[in-house]
Amino acid sequence: MKKYLGVALLASAVCFLPAHAAIGQGNSEVGVDYGGTTYDSNTGLDSSDSIALRGGYFITDLFQIEGQFATSEANSKDFGADVKASTDLMMVNGVFNFMNKKSITPYALVGMGQAKVSVDATGLGSTNDSGTAYQIGAGSRFFFGKAKRAAFRVDVSRVTQDNFSEKSTNTTVAGGFSWRLGGK
Repeated sequence: MKKYLGVALLASAVCFLPAHAAIGQGNSEVGVDYGGTTYDSNTGLDSSDSIALRGGYFITDLFQIEGQFATSEANSKDFGADVKASTDLMMVNGVFNFMNKKSITPYALVGMGQAKVSVDATGLGSTNDSGTAYQIGAGSRFFFGKAKRAAFRVDVSRVTQDNFSEKSTNTTVAGGFSWRLGGK
């Protein structure tokens, strides 16, 4: 819960940053997403909420490099024990923006990073493991306002991660907001 509170406070601070630029080379973007994660069936975990923070820099008008931190917590009951699993992702994504329009910008992304999973089973102790994670996703930004500097963002992503000597693939559907920074 403390982790969610920290991410929520940082996200609310981002809401007050000024947005000064349209999409394009040399500009930046920050954003926050909230969504739902469905876990691979081999994990035994229930679906959970997820929160993500993003920040990116446009290398060209259509391509950006994006850093992403995402966190989620899931619960299940295995063999009579309550199990809580927390997943933290640190990703670097390449984002290709299609049809660089002022109002709607669809995109596709691929990324690589690290997934840290912590598991706490009541009465059985806790453990954690970090492993490599790969991401693929697609979505769109819907810009609004007079200057079209803020956007509602929706996306679907699949993360394949290697933790505890097992590969699992989780799917997240998220919505959030992004703001353009920099420029004139």
